[in-house]
Amino acid sequence: MTIKALTGAIKSRKPAVIREDGAPRFVILDWETYKGWEEAREDMEDRIRFEIAERESRGRKRYTLGEIKKKYGLS
Repeated sequence: MTIKALTGAIKSRKPAVIREDGAPRFVILDWETYKGWEEAREDMEDRIRFEIAERESRGRKRYTLGEIKKKYGLS
């Protein structure tokens, strides 16, 4: 069954499930699919971090990028 799942994943470029005692154990993905899922996960994590930071900063003074550059002498 493992060889069949691997062969199917390679040929179809679709995820293949490898089972152990009838239960799903591993998933085989082509590289492009994996990278797409990885990027989507990272984007989701970034969005969550942004929302947390935004919520925690409510009521605090905010600075524009121009103000920060001026304060620290950046151009």
